[in-house]
Amino acid sequence: MAKAKEGLARFYALSDGVFAVIITVMVLAFKPPSGHNLQALLGLWPDLISYAVSYAFIAVVWLNHHATLRHAQYLTGTLALANFTNLFAISFIPFTTAWLAESELATFPLTLYASVFFLVQATYMVLMRESYSHRPDGMDPRSRRRHWYRAWIMLAVFFVAALVAVIPPFLRLGLLASFLILYCRPDPFEKTDLDSPA
Repeated sequence: MAKAKEGLARFYALSDGVFAVIITVMVLAFKPPSGHNLQALLGLWPDLISYAVSYAFIAVVWLNHHATLRHAQYLTGTLALANFTNLFAISFIPFTTAWLAESELATFPLTLYASVFFLVQATYMVLMRESYSHRPDGMDPRSRRRHWYRAWIMLAVFFVAALVAVIPPFLRLGLLASFLILYCRPDPFEKTDLDSPA
């Protein structure tokens, strides 16, 4: 049991390190304005908007990633694969954020940006399934169903934002940012707290 906990702790630490690197890369790609006045700063509005949405997304993903992995009791091949696939999807966020900002919210970069959100959510749901299977009685059945309803709703929202290119860019970004409403609290349906991972 101690070895299982130690393996999970290293697994969590690796995941946290990847999140930290992704945020660092995104911050380093954020360039200052060429001028020295408010107008020059406002000229960076695509960078500011895309950076804000991406940063908030990564922060909320990390919170929910951590909350979901609390259900895992031991490291399995499926859990490791699901986690690395999820982190792989997340690692594209700095690139798509920079391209979206440079293009000033052009259609195709925005489609790719939204597609990454969709991929992150889809792989997160695989991670949810594997983590929850470790503690089949660790969550109230109604709470578990609500977690899955929320996950499917968000997947559908990201799908629409990615594929319906006729939607105005700011509305598409609004759809992507809507994850804050549903996911800002990782366990809104929980009646009791689970123990944090060792």
